[in-house]
Amino acid sequence: MELDKITLSRMEFEGHTGCFDFEKTNGQKFIVTIDIFIDRIKGCYTDELADTVAYDKVYEITKQIVTSDRGNLIECLAQKIADGVLEYDKRIDKVQVTVSKPEAPVKGIFETMEVTVTRCRKEFVILSLGSNLGDREANILAAEQALKELSGTEGFKYASIYETEPVGLEEQPYFLNTCVGFYTDIEPFDLLDKIHVIENRLMRTRDVHWGPRTIDIDIIFYGDRVIMKPELTVPHPMWHLRSFVIVPLREIKDVGLDHPDDKEVTLYRKR
Repeated sequence: MELDKITLSRMEFEGHTGCFDFEKTNGQKFIVTIDIFIDRIKGCYTDELADTVAYDKVYEITKQIVTSDRGNLIECLAQKIADGVLEYDKRIDKVQVTVSKPEAPVKGIFETMEVTVTRCRKEFVILSLGSNLGDREANILAAEQALKELSGTEGFKYASIYETEPVGLEEQPYFLNTCVGFYTDIEPFDLLDKIHVIENRLMRTRDVHWGPRTIDIDIIFYGDRVIMKPELTVPHPMWHLRSFVIVPLREIKDVGLDHPDDKEVTLYRKR
């Protein structure tokens, strides 16, 4: 997805971030560049100030963070600036912050020392998990733990685990199904790649369509995003037709939807 970009370039501030006492006491120059990414800036069409990001506010937020910081690393300073800008305006989808320290206490000839971090707004993602081979519950719990260990995930919510009849290919063992929700700044296709790694680690095979599997992890929702690509469709195109998704999903998100086959989903373990 191509995003519109606003750049605040080479803003200079006096700061006290550094590992040495004299840096915290005397201070030095810091140069900050911020790239702000938005999905279609409304102001492009309305020509109204309220329909874009207020540059002066971003400048003041950055100035306050840089001048008040007494930490050790410019890496951490860049993170604080990224968090501050994302928190300020919910319309911002992504921010890239570069912090330069031209007077860094490093022996040698150099123009500057700098760090760049890129951060996306965390979205609430809901996944569906299912297993009908091996120790089904252990497979689901292992998948959940692997998701929790991914860098960039937080605020997990877990639904109960349900036993359900197989769909599509009926001559196979019953499934255990659940849903999990969490906040993440992992981009959707990167998340999909990480999910495939987790599935492979748990010995998932794809020999038979809708066939038995040790683990199956589907992205049901990724915030409010709509994605229609051959490799990923979000929201999942079949979620509203599957009671094994709807029943646990309702424990995490109010979807205002019942399903005629809810009775075929049996509570296996409440959480």
